[in-house]
Amino acid sequence: MNGSYILLLELSESQYIPVGQLGILYFTEGFYAYIGSALNGLETRINRHLRLNKRHHWHIDYLLDRASIYEVVLVPVKERLECTLARALKEEVPCIPHFGSGDCHCPGHLFYAAGRNELNVQVSNALAKLGITCYRHLVPVPKSPPPFPMNLYQW
Repeated sequence: MNGSYILLLELSESQYIPVGQLGILYFTEGFYAYIGSALNGLETRINRHLRLNKRHHWHIDYLLDRASIYEVVLVPVKERLECTLARALKEEVPCIPHFGSGDCHCPGHLFYAAGRNELNVQVSNALAKLGITCYRHLVPVPKSPPPFPMNLYQW
């Protein structure tokens, strides 16, 4: 299955996080929606995002070192809808500038809300406005927390 996806994340505490060429960014405790595309296989891309140990390739990889995915929204389509989804969600919640949008002209592909329910409603509203059919997948919470990533960054 190919298409676009939305990762719904929780960051349990505010913190500075190095994000590749974007530099060190401050992320507020709360909930985030990241929009991506996987035209060569949604399952493979989502499984990569869910892995704990991976090489940092995209901006989201840096945030996933510190945040946890609680839900995945799958949008199975043949064409790339990631920018359309990003524009629609930007009308609902604030965007983190330049995050995840290095290969397009969008302001960003990461969005923030203070509350989980608020973010879920806004994502649903954006999808409904676009008339998009999607599938939601709740990500099970691990029985024990994963080990803290031992990635060292030079400050």
